Amino acid sequence: MNEIAFDYPDVELSHMYVDNAAMQLVLNPKQFDVILTENMFGDILSDLASVLSSSLGLLPSSSIGSSTAMFEPCHGSYPQAKGLNKANPIATILSGALMLDYLGEKEGAKEIVRAVNWSVDNRLSTEDVNSAKPISCSTVGDNIVEYIKKEGNMRPIKLVAVEENFLYR
Repeated sequence: MNEIAFDYPDVELSHMYVDNAAMQLVLNPKQFDVILTENMFGDILSDLASVLSSSLGLLPSSSIGSSTAMFEPCHGSYPQAKGLNKANPIATILSGALMLDYLGEKEGAKEIVRAVNWSVDNRLSTEDVNSAKPISCSTVGDNIVEYIKKEGNMRPIKLVAVEENFLYR
């Protein structure tokens, strides 16, 4: 990271021990834009961060290697919600925004983030975020899509299924 940082003078790089990072996340989470760590510490810190944001269902993630990138919610599976239409789709939707950004579709990624922020700001969310008046997983997704249709300028993007992976076209 220290070597790469010289190529990005507008990006501030700082180093922290994981115990201090956990404490700083609780005391002043807004100081962080991106946290780069290895898998075990990243898993621990993302679980901590989920409590700060109210739900693990809100946190996207990306793992970007030299030749492969993967985008997924920070959370694992939620088998208890199978068939109940109550899992929070926002982390998955935001993971898609991270993927679009990675692929150079910066404006599309920003529109998705704006739509998600609108949904959360208006408490249009599942029970993990809005226990007083929750809506279903599919309704959250539908609301986000409708917001983008009305307020956004996103051009159509086609995803083509190839075996079990998705490729951007």
